[in-house]
Amino acid sequence: MLCLNIFRQCKKISPYLSSLQLQLINHVARKSSTYKRSQLSVPHTDHLLSVKKDLFEQRTELSDSEWQELRNNLISKYKHISYSNVDAIILGLCGGTDQLSLAKSYVHYLRECGLEPNLASFGRLLRIYNSTYHKRGGNDTSLTPEEKQDILDIYAKLRERYEILDASTCENLIYGLVCTKEWQTGVDLLNMSKLTSTPSIGAYTELTVKAFAKGELNIGWNLLEETVAQGKEPKCEAYSAYLQYVAQEPLTLQCNLEKLFAFWEKYELIITANVAKCITEILNNNLHNAELSQIDAQGKCNQCKVHMRTVTITDAEYAKLSNSFLNKVLIRNDVFQKSTPEEVEHFKRFVTKTAPYDCVIDGLNVAYSMGTKKPAKFLASLLANVVKHFKNQGKHVLVLGRKHMNNWPKDSMFYIRKNASLFLTSNLSQDDPFLLYATLKSGQSTDFFSRDMMRSHAFLLGNELRNIFRHWQQVHQYSLITQTDNGRIIVKEPTRYLLCTHKVQDTWHVPYKQSYSPNPAELFEVPESWLCIKFK
Repeated sequence: MLCLNIFRQCKKISPYLSSLQLQLINHVARKSSTYKRSQLSVPHTDHLLSVKKDLFEQRTELSDSEWQELRNNLISKYKHISYSNVDAIILGLCGGTDQLSLAKSYVHYLRECGLEPNLASFGRLLRIYNSTYHKRGGNDTSLTPEEKQDILDIYAKLRERYEILDASTCENLIYGLVCTKEWQTGVDLLNMSKLTSTPSIGAYTELTVKAFAKGELNIGWNLLEETVAQGKEPKCEAYSAYLQYVAQEPLTLQCNLEKLFAFWEKYELIITANVAKCITEILNNNLHNAELSQIDAQGKCNQCKVHMRTVTITDAEYAKLSNSFLNKVLIRNDVFQKSTPEEVEHFKRFVTKTAPYDCVIDGLNVAYSMGTKKPAKFLASLLANVVKHFKNQGKHVLVLGRKHMNNWPKDSMFYIRKNASLFLTSNLSQDDPFLLYATLKSGQSTDFFSRDMMRSHAFLLGNELRNIFRHWQQVHQYSLITQTDNGRIIVKEPTRYLLCTHKVQDTWHVPYKQSYSPNPAELFEVPESWLCIKFK
């Protein structure tokens, strides 16, 4: 590529080069265009599967000579396989839950040869132990005493060898130790892994499940809280382990379940259908009432006919959000890189003069909501129709846009200027912070119109203010669904009731989804499925 770039540059100055020099440059360019980087020989997945099938299926161990032949073949045949990684690759082929014996056979062969497995190899072996442990039931008798001792020996050996373990090794050891009586050591390893990385959701889940299974509720709850604090969605297994434990004590069942419900409400977590099914079975088995339900468009439960609780923000919370927004989001270095302090000050004066507004519209977001390649006439007409929608309701509207919109058709822009306040920022400015500032500055009753979910701005506010911001956003954000052929716009209105677990009177309503997602979308969509729960 470098040669080709040189060739292109030289073409521009070719009149000043000799014919011999040009011939040399052409020759190099032709060579570079046909040159292909040599590919390392890597074992194709099909080949590894065939090795696994031919050697490992229906086998619990291989002879020393078979292991030796496999090891030598992989090292000699593939350039990326060496003495440093061949053992981990072979143990990876033994990764099935039915192949623990095979993995132990290979480790035994290595030790007989005077070879000590490295960190990667130990990690693979510990993961195999963990898979086997869960397949056999995940209890104290799932592994033999010898297998559990092997895990503890690996831990002792690595701790003796290394004062500080890397995050990957810490997690592999956690996966192993949860299969033993020394599982709480995994909590220390979790903290050690934070020195170099953020623990995975898998590590948190393994320890949380074990803590609840062992009745160590404080440890389990601390791990759940920490999981959420790390921005991770707790997995179903953690909730199921807690439910299985608390179901053993009918007298404290309601108290323990309401603690879990309050946790889901606090962090607005949506459980899965599997967890919902588990809750339903436990409650109905204990003569409580748990029914599957749905919530209608007005926020009323189809089962108990009670309306969901309205989202509310106190005056104190709103004042804190509004006052913090200016410094935490609007006036920041990265905003000024896309705007200027002068423009921000000009906008603040404009808002002071023209506010309060009933609705603040993100002009470009609206215009481009039905396609970014539409002609300017269509974009301007669409924005004018949105302004008209609110104007017909007697609303005072602010439209935010960029200066290039001055080039849009004059009739539509004239309508917008006549029926709304209009502020156009620099073409390079970021307009979301301006929109949110104007909306917040206008008071609790002001709405805004945009499809943008404002995730980056919510993140900048920090945990406490982020939750307040999300509630405020949920009840104040409008967006465009479509525009009909006759120019009528169809608007998605905000949902004004809680979309998370909460209690109304003496009844809990718990939303659930079909499957787990590590990064659930924040779309303010009403969950399709709910549990309606009433304790006896």
